[in-house]
Amino acid sequence: MYSFINGIWKDRFILQNLVKQDLYTRYRRSALGIFWAILTPLGLVLIIGSVYSIIFGTDPKTFIPLLFAGLNPWLFISTSSDGGNMAFIGSEGYLKQTNVNAQIFPLRIVLGAFINLLYSLMAFFVVYLFLKPSLFSIKMLMIIPGLFIIFIFSLALANFSAVINVNFRDYQPLQSLIFQGLFYVTPIIYKTDMLKERGFEFVYKLNPFYYVIEVIRKPMLGEALPSINTYLISFSIAIVLFYISVKMVNKEKRILAFKL
Repeated sequence: MYSFINGIWKDRFILQNLVKQDLYTRYRRSALGIFWAILTPLGLVLIIGSVYSIIFGTDPKTFIPLLFAGLNPWLFISTSSDGGNMAFIGSEGYLKQTNVNAQIFPLRIVLGAFINLLYSLMAFFVVYLFLKPSLFSIKMLMIIPGLFIIFIFSLALANFSAVINVNFRDYQPLQSLIFQGLFYVTPIIYKTDMLKERGFEFVYKLNPFYYVIEVIRKPMLGEALPSINTYLISFSIAIVLFYISVKMVNKEKRILAFKL
């Protein structure tokens, strides 16, 4: 773990420049630029929220914030994991021609996605302030430990994707299918009560994504905070996965240049 973190610190300036380059390349020549990080999740929420509020027969003013609060962290997790697939493969030149530490490349993906997440969170709070100003309170500050947990969790997934895809190049489309399934079994577009009523409570209680998203979503909504158990479970999941992913990256980077 020490060598992993020390390698990131050693190459922190390279990492910083790579993240800046990624953001610049993504939004170069775009009239709205970084504002697409706000408009994309907002547009998805308005479209999905309008349709499902009719299907579920719920008030859009209640359903859309719930959906927005769940979709933001989900997009961050899925973008980090999907981007991790090309973290090493897309950095072949750096890894073969320089002594740069390999662990900065999955982190590069996650940092870029995290910046977009922060912008989309700003969009949420602007919309929420308009819809439900009475719910704004100090409780919302508990999103900070939630952001730390989801960042570590997403970095772990990016590390896994980077290592697995180097060895098994068909992993990326397989992962996309897995995440499509996980999206529907994770309470994002519906409430957990719907599963409880049908006797499928285990579907989300055994789902690690539920706990990680919950420590972001509940503080965002300002109605109630997640339980201590939810924080402990989500933190434990993130740390254990991150530790395993670090071991995998440290083992892989010794022979990574020969596999690319």
